[in-house]
Amino acid sequence: MIFISKNGEKFVKCESVEFKDEEEFRVMLLRLIEEDRNLLLPVSLEGKRPSILLLTKEFGVSSGSIDLLGIDSEGFIYIIETKLYRSSERRRALAQAIDYASALWSEYSRDPNIFIEKLKERQDFNLSEEVIENVKDNIRNGGLRLVVAMDYIDETIKNVINFLNEMCEFDVYALSLERYKSCDNLHVLIPKLYPESPPIVATIGPKKKMWDWEAFSEDAKKKGFSEAQLDALKRIYDFSTEITKGRGGVRWGAGKTYGTFRVFMEDLFDGKDIYIVGSNGYLQINFANLYPISFETSENTHKRIELVNKFAEQLYNVGILSELITNENYKEAGKSFPNIKPEKWMDKIEDFKKVVMELISNM
Repeated sequence: MIFISKNGEKFVKCESVEFKDEEEFRVMLLRLIEEDRNLLLPVSLEGKRPSILLLTKEFGVSSGSIDLLGIDSEGFIYIIETKLYRSSERRRALAQAIDYASALWSEYSRDPNIFIEKLKERQDFNLSEEVIENVKDNIRNGGLRLVVAMDYIDETIKNVINFLNEMCEFDVYALSLERYKSCDNLHVLIPKLYPESPPIVATIGPKKKMWDWEAFSEDAKKKGFSEAQLDALKRIYDFSTEITKGRGGVRWGAGKTYGTFRVFMEDLFDGKDIYIVGSNGYLQINFANLYPISFETSENTHKRIELVNKFAEQLYNVGILSELITNENYKEAGKSFPNIKPEKWMDKIEDFKKVVMELISNM
């Protein structure tokens, strides 16, 4: 029990009260989050706390429906599984959250834009371009935060969470929501997040990886690429660093499964990535990044659309896009982020370089 008073006067006793069912618990949790958008979120090591920008119920993935899915102001993705402690299913709550995380990553990591489009169907979608780009990075690289929300969190659950945070790519939290009620119908809810800040890994383990060319090429070797394929990766990397020198450079991903580098120029295409290369051999062309943000009628807008369509057409003509699109609809590539298999582009490096150089020189 707890005691509360108003203005330090008479204390009122509040007894612990169980939630009627999981749905009532979820409704209460949602109401609290609406009141305080920071409720679910860990304080950063610098003492800052982001806020939830989007929260949606019953987000469907291949393995079922995520109870609550949230996006915070830093672009982290929250998978929230709700359970009551008295439920016989409570021990499966973490396993269920991990299953949903796996399904979410499997379905959208190759093309995060599909995930963004699905989020846009929700009424409260109001994410900025910067947050959207962070969300895409996190869905590609497993930047997920799993939250098990229950009315009571015991030491066993905390121990499992500590273990998972030590060993896994994603971060795991528990949110307890204790409920009390007075005889005159005063309700008290006490939320507690564990851990309160992002977990610090005490040992060198398989947490997020910082990639560079050495780690990238070594990972490609482990994946069984031939000398010719490794040479193709080196040639596209050298080309990428050359064309972006002094204009932004390449950005390395932080994924655990494979490495990526992103190619962009600060003065072109609003600083968006033009293409991404993975140590798994895939080449992603970010046509949709290159299209103008606004489709207002103007000479520059029309020119940019024509350039992107020409870029897609040329990649089709040299055989890089031929497996993904037909000659009749290559212009539709301008609205997509196609992932190209290594066998479709690695023997066409010189063609690719020429097409990219023409795109850049015409901007």
